[in-house]
Amino acid sequence: MRLLPVAAAVLVAALSGCAAVGPDFERPTVTEPAGWRTTLPAAKPAAAAPAAAAPVAAADMANLAWWKTFGDPKLEALVQLALDNNKDLKIAAGRVREYAARLDIAKSQELPSVSARGSSNREKMSEERQVPLSNRTPVNSAAYELQAQVSWELDIWGRVRRTNEAYLADLTAIDENRRALTLTVVANVVASYVQLLALDQQLVLLKQELASRQETLRLTESRQAKGGFSMLPVFQSRMVMEETAASVPPKEREIAATENALSILLGVEPSAVARARALNDLKAPPVPQGIPSQVLAQRPDVRMAEQNLIAANARIGVAKAEYFPVISLTGLFGYASTDLSKLLTAPASFGSAGTQVLAKLFDGGALDANVRQAEAVQALHVEAYRKAVQNAFFEVEDALLFYQKTRERADVLTRQLKAAQEGARYARKRYEGGMGTVFEALEAERQLTSAERLQVDVQRDTQLSLIQVYKAMGGGWKVAAPDILDSNAAVVSSSTN
Repeated sequence: MRLLPVAAAVLVAALSGCAAVGPDFERPTVTEPAGWRTTLPAAKPAAAAPAAAAPVAAADMANLAWWKTFGDPKLEALVQLALDNNKDLKIAAGRVREYAARLDIAKSQELPSVSARGSSNREKMSEERQVPLSNRTPVNSAAYELQAQVSWELDIWGRVRRTNEAYLADLTAIDENRRALTLTVVANVVASYVQLLALDQQLVLLKQELASRQETLRLTESRQAKGGFSMLPVFQSRMVMEETAASVPPKEREIAATENALSILLGVEPSAVARARALNDLKAPPVPQGIPSQVLAQRPDVRMAEQNLIAANARIGVAKAEYFPVISLTGLFGYASTDLSKLLTAPASFGSAGTQVLAKLFDGGALDANVRQAEAVQALHVEAYRKAVQNAFFEVEDALLFYQKTRERADVLTRQLKAAQEGARYARKRYEGGMGTVFEALEAERQLTSAERLQVDVQRDTQLSLIQVYKAMGGGWKVAAPDILDSNAAVVSSSTN
């Protein structure tokens, strides 16, 4: 019994140098573009698209709370409320804790399993047996026993190590999934808020247009009453005015529906959402820039795909280790006595130590099938990783193109708005001076209204394109989704960085 700890120490030292069966992980080769296809436009002042701040390097984006750069305290509060209350994020956090516990269960296989058992038994034997008891056999007897059993699997083939490797990768992947979901929630909250501000501005324009149509109708009715002209201009003005008035309730309904959808993201009951600034008062966040390899290192979905591949790769080793016998050290020691007062004395002690070998001799091909299955799953995750990389490049290119073309469109629409404003002023002066017709004035007002709506659209799209760029490049995930684990936090952090 004294030799058992010594033998275990020697075996542990010997096993520490053993290589685990199965392939070691190697990151699959992927084709990375040398740079982005889309060239970002130079930042310059514009009425619809304010100049952006200095670019942010992709390497710094993980620690950047980019939603704060809009300069809207209500927006910052909404994002924090979503991070605290969003139900999907709470579910994702619970999944991380579940997988952390699974890792702890797997790691427990590295240590010996120790169990203890105690028993006491009192027995009275019958004296009226067919075969009488001998004179030395007591009628009444007692037995007391206290024992401990130790079993320790020797990880010679690396089955336990590969299992732990797989479970650690599972935990890291599920945490990266939480981070990816957090980025989606933050981006959707910010985008919904921007949409709300755009809808607010559209409602303001509708009410301004309605007031202008009412004034045109009043002027037309006054002119008709004084001059006895045809009623056709009055009918036309009234029809246009009522058409504009009919557009107000649907816009108000759209605002309420957007607030309700945002409330779901915030994890609260449907309610009105407070706003601090108008759409054109929002600051433009800095444009993030970086090379493709930096973006791959930042995006949680790519990191999750890699961890899933690591887990699948490790499970090939687990499956191959089943080909080899399981070798365990076993030990049993304890005390047994018929006299409780002598139970813990040296003469009452007993024990044994040994080695147990368990090997499968025939299983109908199940081991081969398990290996083939593990290899197939690993090959599947190789392609899933490459697809995630490909999707990351696509989303960044699409977001950059969206931003570039939105700014180009903003320049054009700024010139269009200026022309529409001048045309509307000129048409109204002609109409008020009796030189123009009401149809000319109404058409000029329609063109101005259309240009103003397009201005709101391009202001909204400029902000939405920047949100899409930040999301595509994986910005802000460390700030928005910090580690939630306790004992496993350092493990996850070291594995993901």
